[in-house]
Amino acid sequence: MVEVIVVLCFITVSLAVLAPGQHLSHSHLTEKRTIQQFTDDIHFAQQMSVQKGIEHTLYVDKANNVYRIYESWGSSPIIQEEFPPEWEIQLATLKSYTTFHVNGTISTPGTMWFHTGDKQYKVTFPFSRNGVVIDEQ
Repeated sequence: MVEVIVVLCFITVSLAVLAPGQHLSHSHLTEKRTIQQFTDDIHFAQQMSVQKGIEHTLYVDKANNVYRIYESWGSSPIIQEEFPPEWEIQLATLKSYTTFHVNGTISTPGTMWFHTGDKQYKVTFPFSRNGVVIDEQ
């Protein structure tokens, strides 16, 4: 009986030490996946604008932590993704909507921020065809 109690205590202490690390690892992976998905979606919209010859529009709904990409404004979104609920989206110089021209450039370059709780990411839409640049601050 004593051996069982000792083993259970050892398991309990081990879990207490490891559990917080697992949570941090999970939140880090969520950040990384969300940022990669956002980057991929921006590049997709830019490529579709060039290939189809149709301007695509990115709309960032910061109140609902969601972004949408439209093939033509007013139609159903072709992409709709949510940011994690604990993230705060701040539009600095970027408008809530921006368009990718048929030559691949963006109509209104600018900057926005992702605040994830413990980290901040600066998201820049440059004048050129680079799509988006995301830097951890």
